[in-house]
Amino acid sequence: MKITVMGGTGYLGQGILATIIKNSANYDLISMSRSGDKNKENLVRPVTYMAVDFNESSEWQQVISSSDIVIDCVGIFLPSKRKNTSYYKNSVQPAKQVIDQIATVEKSVKFIFIGANAAPWFLHDYMVAKKEVIDYGTKS
Repeated sequence: MKITVMGGTGYLGQGILATIIKNSANYDLISMSRSGDKNKENLVRPVTYMAVDFNESSEWQQVISSSDIVIDCVGIFLPSKRKNTSYYKNSVQPAKQVIDQIATVEKSVKFIFIGANAAPWFLHDYMVAKKEVIDYGTKS
């Protein structure tokens, strides 16, 4: 079984990958993130790490299409003008790109989106972004 984790170098992604490996070594695990395995220490092994930009066409589309399960952990908690990040650019848009890619695949690819049930008031926009992806995915 091939499992792809979007945002697999972050806190949640690394936790999910470690849990999968702890419970079974029989999976082909791929992590897709902006950095791949560069500038990261203590990454979960054996995982194939890929640096990808979900807004650009590349090999990520083939990897997603050939996966059995895709787990979306991509996102940011707070946007930063200095880092040029936003909820749409860094959370919503990558998820929509992957949902659209999965919709073109003939085989059944399961998509798991890491959402949130609640957040403090200052993360209101974070929750709006999560809901936008959930709404988009359930309509697709």
